[in-house]
Amino acid sequence: MFSIGDKVIHRTRGAGAITDKKEMQIAERSEHYLVIQMLGSSSTLMVPADQAEERLRPACKKAKLRRLLTSELSEEPEELPQDYKKRKQLVENKLKSGKTKEWIEMVRDLTYRGEQTHLSTGDQQLLDRAMDLLAGELALAQEVPQTQAVLHLNTMLQRRDELVDHQGESPE
Repeated sequence: MFSIGDKVIHRTRGAGAITDKKEMQIAERSEHYLVIQMLGSSSTLMVPADQAEERLRPACKKAKLRRLLTSELSEEPEELPQDYKKRKQLVENKLKSGKTKEWIEMVRDLTYRGEQTHLSTGDQQLLDRAMDLLAGELALAQEVPQTQAVLHLNTMLQRRDELVDHQGESPE
């Protein structure tokens, strides 16, 4: 069960913190809601308490997220489908999963695709969404602004590229 003050990840909306629990009358029924202050904005999200377990998960702890990022970003990128509709569907499904590992994979794979070919507007929007979701979780874990988390992710991706560029080179 979630409590006020918990840092959470909404499967599709991203990072936030539970700030309140409210009871509301809807169609002559009393409904309980968790109020979530979304990270990096003034917006709040109300999640029915009876659906919280399926829509929310606790945010990753800093050490676990660091291990996931290091592990997944060091993996060889997967080739995404050439067909845009198939690629979009795959990426959207992974983003909607709410799973950190899948968000990292999509950031890695779309970034790699962008290095190989120019990203279409749709692909760039998917990458931006993946970065936003992942940066939100990283910002919660590190207790930093989301903009700083984005910079950190970009640095990690750049280091990954530098390591890949130097693989196979013989030492001088």
